[in-house]
Amino acid sequence: MTQAAKKGPALSNHKNCMPTLIPVPIETKGQGFFKTLWIWLKSTREWRFGSDWEFYLPATNLTYVIPKDFVFDGASVPKRLRSYLSPVGLLLVPGIIHDFAYRYDYVWIRKPDGSVEKLNEGIGRKFWDELFFIVGNHVNGVFIINFLAWFALTLGGWMAWNSNRKKQSTELTPDAIILSPDLAEPSEID
Repeated sequence: MTQAAKKGPALSNHKNCMPTLIPVPIETKGQGFFKTLWIWLKSTREWRFGSDWEFYLPATNLTYVIPKDFVFDGASVPKRLRSYLSPVGLLLVPGIIHDFAYRYDYVWIRKPDGSVEKLNEGIGRKFWDELFFIVGNHVNGVFIINFLAWFALTLGGWMAWNSNRKKQSTELTPDAIILSPDLAEPSEID
């Protein structure tokens, strides 16, 4: 049975939960006063995934997988607006999927058999911006915030997109899972 033919997540016992995020240190120790000040003013906290994270989106009927060790900085909210909208607040989940898609121009999905595969490789920025909006509406339900964030991406997302196209990012692969036929429970492959 294909994922499109079933209702619900690729793995029937999967429930959406928040990811395990580890803060990446901001390197200010040992720097001179002015460099430390510059780093403090210009840097944004980055977060590393402590384990693979899965997110089922009913609108697409897909389970997206973000691999362990992926590093991201949340939604691109200008610093002067962060007292009103945190980069890791309402826009955390859509920002995660969007950041991964911008970095690699594909996403990983979990198939019903527990394996993973790339989806929409090379599809381009416009698609990922629209997915950001869809995920945001599903997760937080604040249409106006999601619309404004999507609109900002439409206007200025090309800068982040072009920057990511120039990077040589190491591909991260999520763990595959084998479904135990007796237990119908997932088990990890070593």
